[in-house]
Amino acid sequence: IVALRSRLISERLAGRGGMVSVALPEATVRERLAPWAGRVSVAALNGPSSVVLSGDPEALDEVMAAWSADGVRLRRIAVDYASHSAHVESLEAELR
Repeated sequence: IVALRSRLISERLAGRGGMVSVALPEATVRERLAPWAGRVSVAALNGPSSVVLSGDPEALDEVMAAWSADGVRLRRIAVDYASHSAHVESLEAELR
């Protein structure tokens, strides 16, 4: 399963997504994500004020530009696919 998942990610998802760490509480992030619904989602909660986003690279760029202009601390995570997102869920049937 692990080898198959890795192969599918490299063949189908690599280069199509990304992830960003955000220093805001989850509720605030979810409210602020409305303009990017369907393109960016919450991937992980790392703490009370630490959220990870995943999604389309262009949408993540837009989020980073808009939120950093508001003084929000963000950091791009060095991956080229959107882990913990609908991108990865699209592989689910093949992993069964």
